[in-house]
Amino acid sequence: MKLSRKVKIFLVTLCLVLAGVLFALGIYSWRVPQYKEKEEIIYSYQSKGNIDYKVFLRPNLVYDEPYLPKDRNYILKYIDYIETKFVFEYKGSAAADLTTKYQVTAKLLGLHGKENEILWSKDYVLVSPVVEEERDAVKKLELTVPVKLDDYLAVKEKNSADSEVNSPVVLEVVFTVQTNAASAGRSLEDTIVSNLLIPIGENVFKIESSPEAGGEDALTTTMKYVIPVNTVKVSILFIFSLLFLILAIAIAMLVKVAAPPDRFTKSITQIFKEHGERLAGLEHGLPYKYSDIIDVNSIDDMVKIADELSQPVLYYKVDTPLERKIEFYVFDGNRVYYMVIFGDILPVENYIQTKFDSK
Repeated sequence: MKLSRKVKIFLVTLCLVLAGVLFALGIYSWRVPQYKEKEEIIYSYQSKGNIDYKVFLRPNLVYDEPYLPKDRNYILKYIDYIETKFVFEYKGSAAADLTTKYQVTAKLLGLHGKENEILWSKDYVLVSPVVEEERDAVKKLELTVPVKLDDYLAVKEKNSADSEVNSPVVLEVVFTVQTNAASAGRSLEDTIVSNLLIPIGENVFKIESSPEAGGEDALTTTMKYVIPVNTVKVSILFIFSLLFLILAIAIAMLVKVAAPPDRFTKSITQIFKEHGERLAGLEHGLPYKYSDIIDVNSIDDMVKIADELSQPVLYYKVDTPLERKIEFYVFDGNRVYYMVIFGDILPVENYIQTKFDSK
């Protein structure tokens, strides 16, 4: 097998480059550690707060039980006090420096209009702020606070008499718990707020309570892990690198450089490249029996003549150790337009090798 010098150099260079690249990738995958990042939770928590209440009654003729549960309609005349209860639960994934601050406040609000705009308000502290510090993963609070409606009813009536405005009044009881958990030099804060809304002064009313409140969060950190070496991948890279190296050596040693095509071959190749679709080959040469033979100097002229006469361009090619030529014909009755290109006679061994290379 023979190749041109440029093609041989290109193939050898390409194989060597591929071998080098694959070898470098194999060394890199084998010797250079690869890392994978993963987000890990170092601390997390869940918290929830729920508010409940019981309405305790004065002695009366309507109810036999001492108190009524939540979500009922209540008669103001029979109410002694309302026992509010707030339950808070905090659960961390591990022990942390946990600071808990809680308080219970109340706000008496005078309302006006369809949008319940606030006319006036008074603030009360039912449980002063309490701060508890401990190192633990779990925290539970149960706060029970009695609310006497008579105290707030008296304020409502006093304000109404003084302002001469008989507006709706509600009492908002608010339980607030704030936590701060410190772990690994970082901290998480959480606030749970629950409230009751109690109408003041209505003969029959219903208490509104907020739904269960909850919170959750987590402290995370990014960890790097070394990825184990993929031995299968490394082996494949080295194997293919070796194969390309062997292929480069084989091409360099076994493939011979083909001699460049001679003038005859170049001419024929150029002719068929430009006019191949106009040429029709003959299996045998034509006898020289035509009396009117006109020699033509170029294939371009032959094509022009064929176009003018609406005739094909016929050709007959001979390429043997004894003769190398290609003849072109365009027929016009007894007249024939003729062109021939001769090639140099090659030594027999060169001719055989040329035929072998062309297959």
